[in-house]
Amino acid sequence: MDFKQLEIFVALVQNESFSIAAKELGISQPTVSLQIKQLEEELDTALFIRSTRELKVTEAGTLLYKEAKNLLTKRDRVMEKFGEKNQNKIIVGVSKIPASHILPKVLLKYRREFPNISVVIKETNSVQTIKKVSDYMVDLGIVGMKKDDENCDFAPIFEDEFVFICPNNDYYRKLKESKPSIRELVRQPMISREEGSGIRNKMDAIASEVGVSHDQLDVVLTVNDDMLVKKMVGQGVGTSFFSKIAVEDMIEDGSILAIPLTESKERYRNLYACWNKKVTLPVHVRSFLDLILDCENEM
Repeated sequence: MDFKQLEIFVALVQNESFSIAAKELGISQPTVSLQIKQLEEELDTALFIRSTRELKVTEAGTLLYKEAKNLLTKRDRVMEKFGEKNQNKIIVGVSKIPASHILPKVLLKYRREFPNISVVIKETNSVQTIKKVSDYMVDLGIVGMKKDDENCDFAPIFEDEFVFICPNNDYYRKLKESKPSIRELVRQPMISREEGSGIRNKMDAIASEVGVSHDQLDVVLTVNDDMLVKKMVGQGVGTSFFSKIAVEDMIEDGSILAIPLTESKERYRNLYACWNKKVTLPVHVRSFLDLILDCENEM
């Protein structure tokens, strides 16, 4: 098995046609057929069910497709790392809150010190970002939670406080004045981030303090975007447990209300720098990491 065979296999799965796959790859149709046949013989399993009308992927083929995509992505990542034109590039994975409130200051300082280094940002949730760091698909990560991973090291860079955010209306103004307990707050209609988000992880931890699971919350909306959570709260759709630094502007202008979680032991979380400890980081990547680690002293 080699990368060329995997490229042909992936193209065939995606196009469901020998002729189209051949055209896309710039090779002959017999070459596609031969390479797939050799791959099936090597793996001793059928990857496709062929008929005169259609081409179907077998269960084994579906499993191989996922692995092949990952291998090809890693191959491309290695080629990028060692390609001459990419020696002056750094790829940073970042989750939503750090992307908006930590990264800009780091980038400004880094650009001043290293103007010839190009920075590429890959924004996903915390779990996905950690996975990218672990697989060395990004050079570094900035995330809102830690996760056990044999390849990753973490260092705290900022302590973030969580508050309960809600619409600025009569009902919630009176609720805030009553100094509600967390048990009262978790009964409110909730807007949640998706599973894998640091925001979602902290929301669930706060609710669990009073014996309430995520499934027991009155979740009226689940989204994968922090801005949408804030906007929906401001428009009265629901409430949420949310990072204070991410909503300070909306609290100040009265768009939303924030209720402190003074009785919660889970109201604080760290934002973390994350890197692959099994990889020797290039000098320009290490310099970027050092700037991120300095955030703890500057924020």
